[in-house]
Amino acid sequence: MANRSFAYRASFKTVLLAAVLFVITIILIAVGGGKIVEHGAVDYTRQSLGTSMRDVQSVIYETEYTAAAIAMSAEESYRNGAFLDSLRGFSLLDKTLVNNPGFLGCGFYFEPYRYDGINCHSYMYANREPGSNEISHEWGDEEEFLSDGWECYTRDWYYTAVNTGKPSWKSPFLEYFEISDEDKLVSTYSYPMTDADGVVFGIFAIDLYLDWIYDKLVEMRPYSKSNVVIADSSLNVICNPLAEKPFEGSLYDVPFIPQMSLTAVRESGPMNIKELAGNSGSVSVHSGGHGALLVADVMDNGWIICVSSLFEDVFADLISLWLIIIALAFVTLILLFFLNRHTIRKLAAPIKDFATAASKITDGRFDIPIPEVNTGDELTELGNALSFMQKSVTDYIEQLKSTTAEKERLKSELDVARNIQSQMLNRQFPKLEKAGIYADSIPAREVGGDLFDFFVNDNELYFIIGDVSGKGVPAALLMAITIAAFRATGKKGHSPVDIVSLINDTFCRSNDDMMFVTAVVGKIDMNTGLMEFCNAGHNPMLVISPDGHSQYIHAKRNLVCGVMEGFAYEGETYQLQTGGSRLIIYTDGITEAEDRNKALYGEDRLMEWANSQMPSSQNDLQAVDGIVASVRKFTDGAVQNDDITLMSISI
Repeated sequence: MANRSFAYRASFKTVLLAAVLFVITIILIAVGGGKIVEHGAVDYTRQSLGTSMRDVQSVIYETEYTAAAIAMSAEESYRNGAFLDSLRGFSLLDKTLVNNPGFLGCGFYFEPYRYDGINCHSYMYANREPGSNEISHEWGDEEEFLSDGWECYTRDWYYTAVNTGKPSWKSPFLEYFEISDEDKLVSTYSYPMTDADGVVFGIFAIDLYLDWIYDKLVEMRPYSKSNVVIADSSLNVICNPLAEKPFEGSLYDVPFIPQMSLTAVRESGPMNIKELAGNSGSVSVHSGGHGALLVADVMDNGWIICVSSLFEDVFADLISLWLIIIALAFVTLILLFFLNRHTIRKLAAPIKDFATAASKITDGRFDIPIPEVNTGDELTELGNALSFMQKSVTDYIEQLKSTTAEKERLKSELDVARNIQSQMLNRQFPKLEKAGIYADSIPAREVGGDLFDFFVNDNELYFIIGDVSGKGVPAALLMAITIAAFRATGKKGHSPVDIVSLINDTFCRSNDDMMFVTAVVGKIDMNTGLMEFCNAGHNPMLVISPDGHSQYIHAKRNLVCGVMEGFAYEGETYQLQTGGSRLIIYTDGITEAEDRNKALYGEDRLMEWANSQMPSSQNDLQAVDGIVASVRKFTDGAVQNDDITLMSISI
């Protein structure tokens, strides 16, 4: 892209921006459209489900109504003493089968010793083979029940109705038929018959042929690859057209979603078909690169119908629409690129002339003529700005020559000031028999305002550390005055209070800029460890005892030097333990050092460092370097905002 023209790059970025906006729009449309299509698919599936459920339930209702009507007729006869004989009973059963082609059989079954009469039987049953009009009869007498019993008493369709006194459906089962030589799906509906006292004396049962459900489920599929499955309340399959054996198994062990294995469905997440059907809701299942939408409902008799439709069917029309939109957008973006490039190239022609002129100006040809453009828009303003720049650059070069010379002079002066300041700081640390000392100062600029000094006079170690307000050359000058006053008065044997007072008065007499200095001046008797000091508004000194215990020496409140001439400073004394004590004196460049988040190093962190040290384990140089390293680690490369100065004295 580096060698492409401006028109090409502008067109490319315009088309790229349009493509990004288009993709965002498509995503929003896809998400919103997907939700709409999914809701529509659920509604459409639920409508199909409702229609088919009504068809299935109409057969169920017809069976229940027929059984209720015949059972109540038999109850009425029983209560009136008109027993149901064989002729009347089988006639009633035959008419029931003839009028209801979906019934495979029906019959009366009576409790032992509850039904007596001439030509009466303990059970009467009429049945026929599927697809056949020939009806056969079966019956049994009381003696047959008494001798070895009959299996109907042990069948759930019988004892459930007798024990509960309520009609019940038996879970569908496969029954073998000789004529067709195949198993057929059958369900039994049992209706209990009661006497005048409400005691069950028998049941009337109908065997309903259910193979037609297969065709009904295939017919009700909302999409070509959908599957509709019916299961009982225990999720045992009544009919699953997708399975190799449509009338066997359960939803726990037989695949029922197109193109998804049962294992894959389980791994995609827990599915509770009962809960789904109970809430009449829908759920999405994803597995193996496929997705499916499940919709379920519960019939009045407790059977569950579940419809599963693949997303590729549900979203087929929407995907086709997306592809059309994407293809049109792709063609539109290409046309937009070429038309936009042509337009921009024509409009940007003056910019090319401006670029040529600017390039020659940068080569030093400041007299090159600037092309005139009178379009009345930004290009005209650009031409005027370029002409102004040409004149400004010419003037600036002339000014730069004189400014550069002035900066070189100032730089030379700063170098001299820095050298003078460096020489003012006493870096000749003597090897003392009863004490040790080391100090260092790291300026924040070329010339700093912090200071330190020391000397030995009659077995007494004098020291000063201070911080002049401000930075640069003015601070360096005041620093030089402070050090000169310290040396002049200290070597004459004056006390720290006298030294600080002299420094203060000297500052106040010629301090039109209202600058000031904070300082600690002290002297230590190297034999006894007694320290006299005066703190003029400076940071508290830190002392580390030989056993490693640390504490700050909080001084009396004295003014900083340079504020009030003649101020009465107060001095103090502190007894240092000889044989292993260390005194740390520092400026606020230590405690006010900031990290990248503007947090301060602070006195607490300095105390933590001191508590981790034993004075006897290191010399003064190592102590100073250790504190500086601790500060550097805390600031983590942040810009140094103040001079850093500190001194270590060991006794």
